[in-house]
Amino acid sequence: MPTGRLTFRTVWGGPSPQAGFIEEVTRMKQHLRTVEFSYHLDLFLMVGGEITPVPGPSGLRTPRVFLSRRTATGEIRISNDDVSAAAAPIAFLRQTIHRAVADLMSRVAARDPAFDADAEQAKFAFLIDEAATPDA
Repeated sequence: MPTGRLTFRTVWGGPSPQAGFIEEVTRMKQHLRTVEFSYHLDLFLMVGGEITPVPGPSGLRTPRVFLSRRTATGEIRISNDDVSAAAAPIAFLRQTIHRAVADLMSRVAARDPAFDADAEQAKFAFLIDEAATPDA
């Protein structure tokens, strides 16, 4: 079975992201670099800011599943207002990404009966295992 990766293309709403976000996304990308998935998951991560606010609520947008290419895509939008209201912004970032990826994987599972969503979700459980208690 071909293997895929979970990748993020990231846009920051500027002028500067929430403290620690760039470093946290970099850590996530480094961890995920070695993880193999049964589908390629290509995500566009947009974190709102003062210049480009992202309307809430934060989460997955425009999910698409391509069975023949074993690819799933989507946008993860994180609202600056949601981040500002979060007691622990880094934990909020990680939990929002985790929820969005889990949602995308449930969409893959709904279309591909051979897809083992539980096994695939275990591969990115580190996002919430290492995060603080949810604040959203």
